[in-house]
Amino acid sequence: MPKKLQLQSIEKAKGRPMLQWAGKKPLDRIEYYPAQEKEVYGDKNSKEFNKLFWGDNLQVLAHLLKEYRGKIDLIYIDPPFGTGVDYFKKVKLRGEEIKGQYSILEEKQYANVFDEDYYLQFIYERLLLMRELLTDTGSIFVRMDYHFGHYVKTILDEVFGKENFVNEISVNRTKKIFAGVKGLNVAFDSLFFYKKSNQVKFRNVGKKGREIKWLSMHSPGIRHPRERQLFGKIFIPPEGRHWTFTQERIDKELLPQNRIRTNSTNPNILEYLQSEIELLDSNWTDIPGYTFKTGYPTENSEPLLERVILSSTNDGDIVADFFVGSGTTPAVAQNLGRKWIACDINLGAIQTTAKRLNQIIQKQQQKKAKDFKGLYAFKIYNVNDYDIFKNELEAKEIVMEMYGVEPIKRSYFDGVLDNNFVKVMPMNRVLNKLDVRTILKEIEKSITAFTIKKKSKAGEPVYEEGVLIIASGLELDVHDFLKKENKTGVKVEIRDILTDKKNLIFKKKPEAKIQVKVEKDKKLSVEIKEFYSPILIRKLEIENEKMLKKEYQAKVEDFRQIIDSVAIDVDYDGKLFNAEITDLPNKKEIIKGKYDWDYTKKGKYTVAVKIVDVLGEEYFETFEVSA
Repeated sequence: MPKKLQLQSIEKAKGRPMLQWAGKKPLDRIEYYPAQEKEVYGDKNSKEFNKLFWGDNLQVLAHLLKEYRGKIDLIYIDPPFGTGVDYFKKVKLRGEEIKGQYSILEEKQYANVFDEDYYLQFIYERLLLMRELLTDTGSIFVRMDYHFGHYVKTILDEVFGKENFVNEISVNRTKKIFAGVKGLNVAFDSLFFYKKSNQVKFRNVGKKGREIKWLSMHSPGIRHPRERQLFGKIFIPPEGRHWTFTQERIDKELLPQNRIRTNSTNPNILEYLQSEIELLDSNWTDIPGYTFKTGYPTENSEPLLERVILSSTNDGDIVADFFVGSGTTPAVAQNLGRKWIACDINLGAIQTTAKRLNQIIQKQQQKKAKDFKGLYAFKIYNVNDYDIFKNELEAKEIVMEMYGVEPIKRSYFDGVLDNNFVKVMPMNRVLNKLDVRTILKEIEKSITAFTIKKKSKAGEPVYEEGVLIIASGLELDVHDFLKKENKTGVKVEIRDILTDKKNLIFKKKPEAKIQVKVEKDKKLSVEIKEFYSPILIRKLEIENEKMLKKEYQAKVEDFRQIIDSVAIDVDYDGKLFNAEITDLPNKKEIIKGKYDWDYTKKGKYTVAVKIVDVLGEEYFETFEVSA
């Protein structure tokens, strides 16, 4: 675990508390976590880099406070909705189309199952930190559905102030009709739009997605009558000028079309829209809310993010997304010439986003537009010791298997081990006091499942069964807090996987045979001879067993079919992976497998090769060469 450096102070919420939940606690300070640079893509000589973080966004937000407090112009987030559903990324082999189902394999990405109190505190803490990061002219858009949307709206009122609520926007969702459901099919999500202050930077871009320009409604010369009456007021033009439009045209055309307003800095000056572009309202159902280009679940559409970013930022502004998923927010920000910061706790999301952004940057570098205000490079950072798991669901399965936990269903607890009920906490964040309080509350709810062993001296029951908590790192005072708070009579033990992991045997990693050599002319040659992914092949075998007809079964005829991407650092320093060579095939292509590079200087070099299969499993190897 990274060592904490300092505590960051957090400003109190602006609004009054209107919603309570068990364990509600406002943040007044938070530990600062350092981030480690891991990979760099694009222009390696760039003076500044966009940033993609792999880690718990609470820790990422704490890290960003040191450098970005009050500097981010727009935040867009689409957090988990608390639906009680697990989400999967659909993948398939590369190359030729495979008959049968579109997706032959599914890779678990994230769970959407939350205890209500935990979920509300989860959102509350992160919104408090996001507000700290916004500029005074900044804004935040939060996408939610009906499960927790009304609660989150109330929390937003508290954090940002009810007076800073701007709009609740209707956004298309994936329409699904469930047979037997008593009620109407849910067609929309809510997009809550809040400003940081009255200085908010916002423009109505219209439904065409272009910026609408308002022009002053006065022209040279004097005409009579000079005054115009609208908005319950008489307006007189500046000296030596006249109002451009007659009273009749104002009344019959401009006012009904919402094409006239007063200037924001001088309320005595009238402005008008030159064209009849249809203004945006809060109904955005004219564009898709989700798309599925990458195969990642709940992928927000590019038209949606284009509308948000164009309306709330200028060229070169900073856009952030702390639940980045498939990377739509940074992808659109990159295309529009905005700088960006993105984060996700799932490695699959980081891999999908990195590949997507790398492809965009490669195309942009070929064009090199002179007026581009964005950056042609980004770095990937870690803020925790994430070297074992890709995501929470995979982590829970592996941990339970390695500890020998027997799974149980329809219970708050995940399984049983010896004489203990077991709760496996999310592996990509540390165990905190709110977690402990939630577990103790669940023990009290489930107390009838425990067997009374004896009575204490005070007459309180002591139970035979205990509870084992398995976590990845702990807050410093968690053990002491547990000792003081546990009044249940049930023995509760905590196991830290960061301490235990050296003694655990985890899943098999991919295997590869790579030939790396340097010819006499200082030309580097890298060739992938073989690649094998045990997990992917086993999943493929299981899927093929389900398919009744042989013609629908998928076969790996070329190992390159199971590789999603290749990146090579030709001079690896052992710390920051510099992706000098990248191979990013589209869905119907396969990797090249052979790569060349010309060294300009003689010397010894370390070549690092990173291979990612279609399930997101990574292979990494280094080679020493002399040129």
